[in-house]
Amino acid sequence: MGRKIPAKKHRGVKDPIVQQAKRLESLKGKINAPPKDPDEQPIPKSFTRLFAFQDKDKQNVVRKPRNTLKHLSHGKVVKGGPRDAATNPISQLRKLPGESGRGFSLRINSAVRALHNPCEDLDYPVDIEAEDEKGFRMAEQRERRARKRRKAAKGAQEQEREPHLTRTQKLSLKKKARKMKEVEAKQEKQEVVYERVSFGEVCHGPPSLQVQPKGAAAAARPARRGLLLSALLAPAERQRRERALLPAERQRRERARADAVAAYRALKANKINKQ
Repeated sequence: MGRKIPAKKHRGVKDPIVQQAKRLESLKGKINAPPKDPDEQPIPKSFTRLFAFQDKDKQNVVRKPRNTLKHLSHGKVVKGGPRDAATNPISQLRKLPGESGRGFSLRINSAVRALHNPCEDLDYPVDIEAEDEKGFRMAEQRERRARKRRKAAKGAQEQEREPHLTRTQKLSLKKKARKMKEVEAKQEKQEVVYERVSFGEVCHGPPSLQVQPKGAAAAARPARRGLLLSALLAPAERQRRERALLPAERQRRERARADAVAAYRALKANKINKQ
């Protein structure tokens, strides 16, 4: 017989109800607790993951490395570098036979200036005319006169449209406009009503609308609606409708009624025979 494997001894509370009460007591301040800030609305993680791709594109921006002088070594030009003769035409200049050192340096300077400041050759000379100061002054004077005429015409139109008001009349108009604006603001506030619901508040039922909006059709009352058994409750009306039917239609309905009664009786007889 093998030995008994020792198991962990249960030294805690054996009553499950007491154990559950103890656990709930420890979690009392963690679950069903009101939020610290009632105006704060937490965003679920699923929503943040849904729009995480927008920030992902910004984070994964690959920056191009700066152009480092990898082709230079100890101030010398390496073959294939940016300062190679293929890309720098000035390095191909050579001293001509019989040319002095000063002339060669001047030729290099002129080549450098031409390289940095290229000047396109013009096919024809540019005609440079002296500015006509008198013509400019006359044009400005004509423009000033036209502005004065427009301003005078505009002032005359305003005087014709609006009568001259005194200072007290203008102040009264401003006060009326301010009061109208305040009344409109109050009406807008009354139309939009915000209800603040505190944490843990219980709603026992939907709200009941006492006032119907303008233009809404009145709901049909139960006593005024057409009942399904109104034809049976009004035999005179039914008889009047039957008289209005054609003889052929009346015979067809009677035949259909007789067939339905016969089928029901046959079904009932089959049930009785089976029993």
